[in-house]
Amino acid sequence: MAPEFNYPTEIKGTRKLYSVLKGLKNPLDVISRNHEIAGDNYCIKSSLTHKNFIFSQDKEFTEYILKQNHKNYDKSEIQSITLGKYLGNGLLTNNGKDWLKQRRLIQPGFSKAKISNLVSIMEEEIDKAFQSFKPEQDLDLYHFFHKLAFNIVAKTLFSSDIDENRVQELGTIITEVQEVFTKEVRMPFYSQILKFLGVLDKTLKKSERAKAIIQGVLDKRRNSTEEKNDLLDMLIQTRYEDTQLPMSDEQLVDEMLILFIAGHETTANALTFIFFEISQNPETEEKLRKEITDEHEMVFASENLMKKSFTSNVIKEAMRLHSPAWAIDRQALENDSFKEYSWPKDTLIILYISGLHRNPEYWKDPNSFIPERFDDENAKNFAYYPFGSGPRLCIGEHFAMMEMALIVRKFYKHFTFISYQKELEKKALVTLRTTSLKGKLSTI
Repeated sequence: MAPEFNYPTEIKGTRKLYSVLKGLKNPLDVISRNHEIAGDNYCIKSSLTHKNFIFSQDKEFTEYILKQNHKNYDKSEIQSITLGKYLGNGLLTNNGKDWLKQRRLIQPGFSKAKISNLVSIMEEEIDKAFQSFKPEQDLDLYHFFHKLAFNIVAKTLFSSDIDENRVQELGTIITEVQEVFTKEVRMPFYSQILKFLGVLDKTLKKSERAKAIIQGVLDKRRNSTEEKNDLLDMLIQTRYEDTQLPMSDEQLVDEMLILFIAGHETTANALTFIFFEISQNPETEEKLRKEITDEHEMVFASENLMKKSFTSNVIKEAMRLHSPAWAIDRQALENDSFKEYSWPKDTLIILYISGLHRNPEYWKDPNSFIPERFDDENAKNFAYYPFGSGPRLCIGEHFAMMEMALIVRKFYKHFTFISYQKELEKKALVTLRTTSLKGKLSTI
């Protein structure tokens, strides 16, 4: 009797056991190797959780899941439930009609016109941060960019001052929550140990502390008579179409927390990878400086920051090689099929973006840093999804690209950076990050 569903090649036996045990610490290595063994699509059937996973680094499959049949897929339970219990019910973790209502409320705050008006605020924060540089200074750009990106989000989206202690506290909480969440998801049996040891309860208390910090920002705004005309004002004043009611404080805090995390973490991680690649490619830095010089007084204008340029090519190529959104998960709402494959409802789909971005089927010299490849007139059709795709395309894409372009140009107009590291250690948590980027800064 023929099986009811036709999964891609299944990873079994010792390789499956290895994948489960080693996937906790080195998911990139494990998933990449599984794709080498099984091809661009494979599956793992979990005996412990009775869940079936399909992993893919196939462009057509990715397009099918994210765009062509997106209505049959929600964010998986991994994000909507497990991550949601720590971060709340914001855009990142929400699903269905509730997600769509929230997206429609928040989307206007991220229009190109709104973002263009934020350049001067971004510049002020960047200039303030760069003024702390000393000639021939040793520094860790990873930590520097996390602090800078957080301050930019706080000022541009919420016009808020959060003291340095709160910034550090939020950053620590975010990292610790990701560490625990990762263990909970990748080794389900281990979560029982974490629960027994009280680690899960402690982590939930930390996430509540993060929300309390954000609530403080919201309370400060409500008690102020000054109109800021920023995203927070818009979120407070906006009303749902169906009820004409505002967002509850709980929902506002959840959305603000998600925007703080997504708005600073992915950008800071991306900037670390961008500056690493520039430091390893002197010809790229030279070409970048020439573009900065040639742009004259328009170099920091919003329209120039958002248009296609060598600066944007450098950013895109670094994000291809090191995509902070290293994987996208979805869960099937109903049985589905694509080409020769078929699978039942509740199947978990893991779209392996890091693998897709280095798949030799779609990229020439996939492991080489070649910003010029994005000059191709067909670049928009590349197998390239650093911000996702389809209706759930990252709401902050234009904000992030403009911010990164501004930081890159501001920095290389006056400084250079020589990395002490020839390789970066990568940690694949909710986002892909490194642990440091140490080197020497010099004034040019």
